[in-house]
Amino acid sequence: MATLALMEQGVTLTVEGGLFAVERAGQVIERVRITDVEEVLLFGNVQLTPAATAVLLARGIDTIFLTARGRYRGRLVGRPGRNVELRVAQFERLRDPMTALGFARAVVAGKIANQRALLLRAQREHGLEELATVLASLRRLQDALGVASDLETVRGFEGQASALYFGRFGACLRNPLFAFTGRTRRPPRDPINAMLSFGYTMLATLVESAVLRAGLDPMLGALHRPDYGRPSLVLDLMEEFRPVLVDALTLRLVNRREVVLEDFEQPPDEVEAVWADGSGAEEGGSASAVWLGETGRRVFFRAWSRRLQETHFYPPRSQRLTFEEIVQQQVYLLARALRGEEEA
Repeated sequence: MATLALMEQGVTLTVEGGLFAVERAGQVIERVRITDVEEVLLFGNVQLTPAATAVLLARGIDTIFLTARGRYRGRLVGRPGRNVELRVAQFERLRDPMTALGFARAVVAGKIANQRALLLRAQREHGLEELATVLASLRRLQDALGVASDLETVRGFEGQASALYFGRFGACLRNPLFAFTGRTRRPPRDPINAMLSFGYTMLATLVESAVLRAGLDPMLGALHRPDYGRPSLVLDLMEEFRPVLVDALTLRLVNRREVVLEDFEQPPDEVEAVWADGSGAEEGGSASAVWLGETGRRVFFRAWSRRLQETHFYPPRSQRLTFEEIVQQQVYLLARALRGEEEA
């Protein structure tokens, strides 16, 4: 997907013939062919002219609004998906306890498998024998998951696995300037958590785009309880990709010293809406909050874009696909299962 990401504050996106033009103080600083753009990300104080808005809607270009620091605000949405029968099937099937249980177990199984894979890779590459205990515990949770009889048990296993995984995630860091003692979300309290939170927001926008493209309703899932304003299906489908796409990328950027401490900032008090972590609450900033600064966001986003284009073998299709394609294929696989065309 060709993404136009506008992070500079005060710029305006407008249209010149068949081009998008990015203007700063009335001067064009960048031009991009409209036909080359499939997604637009607007960070903070970035404006759209009426002409740009009309083109984005007419061409169905996914347009996502975020705060300057990368928190999700919303998206420009045209006509909703026309496949009413699919959404009816989604509501009927995911309201069935056994179908929901099977889907939730598959989601958590995929997530734990990918968490173990990341830790195993670190153990092999860096000789981290201290990871053996947590790897064994994650394996036991995988085995127990297969006989979980209700959603609450599955949710409990997911919580246990995440606690174990993040309890040892810091051991995978090979850069002594960075440390990680645990996951903090609202707000992130250190540079690693700042990168994880930013990455999970990027992942959430990617998954929601795939969900909408498939014609599914992003609000009804299984693992994450339906709640007012919570995109439960998006959060469900994100789970297995968190270790693969965001956690691994964070380690790569830190261990290869592609980010430095100067790429982060401690902002003044502010309030921003939380979306990527699944909470509908608001997040109060403080002096102890840490966020990616402008340079850090650009570094992370460039690496994120490259990561999505890396290829990996995808068993359901028996071929190598980019990670971006795999995300979309997983959503289509779910849609087919909900229609009864594949095993759930």
